[in-house]
Amino acid sequence: MLRVLFCAGVLPAFFDAPKAVRKKVFGMCNDAFGNLEERFPVKVLGSLDDDQNQIGPTFTYPWTFYFLCDVPDIDTVNAIVNQLRQGDDPLFKYIKLETRIGRAASDIGLP
Repeated sequence: MLRVLFCAGVLPAFFDAPKAVRKKVFGMCNDAFGNLEERFPVKVLGSLDDDQNQIGPTFTYPWTFYFLCDVPDIDTVNAIVNQLRQGDDPLFKYIKLETRIGRAASDIGLP
């Protein structure tokens, strides 16, 4: 089992887009990241969105939002990431997604 931290940043194209497009992007994010446990063989352990404490494009740490999952394999990680490449107006134009892949710290005796 892999412990994966998905790190997402909002890109300038989102902020430059008209209100209707920004609303559409929120829906696309819900489609991509909502109900992960029902669509993929993952266990969502938690999430964090710090959009109330920062505004503007996010190119690197600190990211805009995160979700931490237990994932069975790299193919599942890739499938989740690949959602951003789908469609005529792909989400990757508006959201940058990176992953940190490791193991649970409890596997080595930490809490």
